[in-house]
Amino acid sequence: MGTITAKITSKGQVTLPREIRERLGVQDGDRVRFEVEHGTVVLYPQRDTPSFGGMIGLDPLPAGQDACQRVDDLRHDPDDTAALRSAPAHPNVTLLDDH
Repeated sequence: MGTITAKITSKGQVTLPREIRERLGVQDGDRVRFEVEHGTVVLYPQRDTPSFGGMIGLDPLPAGQDACQRVDDLRHDPDDTAALRSAPAHPNVTLLDDH
């Protein structure tokens, strides 16, 4: 890609040329981030980071269940949980109360 120029408006706005928008994968309504690196302005597409709950498909807790119980349910099936709880403690591990 060669040199592309754009005009700055009186409000300090610049229209990104089509070639640049296509190369960055941005479109109408998307956000971009400007960073100054060694005297050069670099433009990055701003990707929204989903929340942790959104990434893991967080759903509301079932009635009567607290967060610790929910984590236990997601982590292990009941047989695994029982096996972990009944196993002898490792000599270098200090067991703490669950709650």
